[in-house]
Amino acid sequence: MDAQIAISRVDQLDLVAIQPLVDENTAEGWLFLSKAVLAYQDGRNRFAKPGEALFEARFENELIGLGGLNVDPYLNDGRIGRVRHVHVLKAFRARGVGHSLLQNIIEHARKEFKLLTLRTSNPVADRFYRKLGFVTTPAINNATHHLQLTDKIYLPRAAWADD
Repeated sequence: MDAQIAISRVDQLDLVAIQPLVDENTAEGWLFLSKAVLAYQDGRNRFAKPGEALFEARFENELIGLGGLNVDPYLNDGRIGRVRHVHVLKAFRARGVGHSLLQNIIEHARKEFKLLTLRTSNPVADRFYRKLGFVTTPAINNATHHLQLTDKIYLPRAAWADD
């Protein structure tokens, strides 16, 4: 990763600085960042529950990447976290920014959660998450990938996807 790129945990979403990421995300056919901004603005998701966090990547003070961690909103289990809203500007992809964002999210999650989930339909993202150790089986409700954060496998029965 470039020396000028800094990854940090932030307490607030910079609603002005995020706009280029939202615009690019939307232009690529995704809506998850625009939905994240709306949820942040109306208070539905401020990344403020115990264990939750928001991370950003900046290059020369410009916001170039974002990634969040929530308690999984689809599973009724506070020991399961969910990776949310990860996006890196196209000009900064394949430079280690996404990897660094996810490493920070995973390390933070280890303090509070036993399992991480996420959902993606993007084949490039699928390969990215698999390289970081996420797996797709066994299937978990409302998730495409998960990562065990403890030595002991944690997969509560309520989380299993129906066959």
